Amino acid sequence: MVNLFVPPSYMSVYAKCIDASMPAFDPEEWIEEGKVYPVKHFSEPLNQGDGFAITIMDEDGIEIHPSSSHWSFASSRFELYTLHLN
Repeated sequence: MVNLFVPPSYMSVYAKCIDASMPAFDPEEWIEEGKVYPVKHFSEPLNQGDGFAITIMDEDGIEIHPSSSHWSFASSRFELYTLHLN
């Protein structure tokens, strides 16, 4: 089982796409290089040294899923930013 980390209410996490290259499968929705997306949640790394999976949202707060079997994106495609709110 993989643990999901949901940012607490005082924290916002954003992901700036740095790699929008297409995957081996034909995605239903995809990301744009240079665009910043809000992060809904992310997973713990599956293996030491591996990245983690992040679930991102569009401007309307709707999750972006590459396909019905791929609900998240690899963290290596993004630069992550965290804002702590007062």
